[in-house]
Amino acid sequence: MKYVSSCEKLGLHVKDPSEITVEVLKRHYRMKALQYHPDKNKDPDASAKFQEIHDAYEYLMRYQGFSNNDDNDDKETFEQESGYHWILMSFLKNILKEETRSTLYYTILNRIAMTCEKTALETLSKLEKSTLFKIYEILHKYKESLHFSESFIKTVSDLIYDKTKDDECVILNPTIDDLIENNLYRLTKDDKVYIIPLWHHELIYDHSGNDLYVKCNPMLPENIEIDENNNLHIHVTFKVLDIWNKSMVDIFIGKNIFSVPPSNFKFIKQQTILYPRQGISKMNSTDIYDISKKTDIYLDITLEL
Repeated sequence: MKYVSSCEKLGLHVKDPSEITVEVLKRHYRMKALQYHPDKNKDPDASAKFQEIHDAYEYLMRYQGFSNNDDNDDKETFEQESGYHWILMSFLKNILKEETRSTLYYTILNRIAMTCEKTALETLSKLEKSTLFKIYEILHKYKESLHFSESFIKTVSDLIYDKTKDDECVILNPTIDDLIENNLYRLTKDDKVYIIPLWHHELIYDHSGNDLYVKCNPMLPENIEIDENNNLHIHVTFKVLDIWNKSMVDIFIGKNIFSVPPSNFKFIKQQTILYPRQGISKMNSTDIYDISKKTDIYLDITLEL
């Protein structure tokens, strides 16, 4: 019971403890700790809530058998800072670690998170568009943890509109086969030709002095999702009696067949099996045509009697 309540306090919704990694646990702790930290949250019960979150985190770290030595967070560097500041730094570094421009984003987010909204808007108004888009995406996703109001988020959205009102946008709808096969799309715009790698979510091209945004919104089967990092999440349901005596179960990903031995399944209703580096191509902002690295496949299985 304490395990379940501790997970709920950190916003963790898992049925199997093996699904919780140390990175996931720390990320959820930082999000909730920032949201309820008494240095920022002025609710009268914020201190008590913050302590509950910290206690839940410590309990789950022990329960999962994880080490609490946070080597990657440079804790000694921030030991003179307030608790909120150190948690903020740890949180930002964690969510930005996969970004190619992480140092720039980190600097901007740190600056605007530690100042008033008026000064934050002045900083954001000076950013070029692609950087502003990324910062807005992070602010919108983590607005509660970073303590930004809905009106502030709306103002940033209006700022983006002002900066992009003369730009153009083209939306493409690749299939799952287009993504798996690394297909390219030839886009002609005002006698100019752009070759679009369809596994990217969004690309920006200079078009006669304005920005041309090309967004790829894949048309996927109902049981397939693609996350922000291009990982595939495939949802399948099997009846136990239908697969029990089979050596392989075929799962269709477009016209490709992904064969899985039922012996890999656990005899529980819900489970997820990870197949690393077997998905579609990773997005590389430095070389947009690079297909050398693949994302992961998450097979979300439901077993029915």
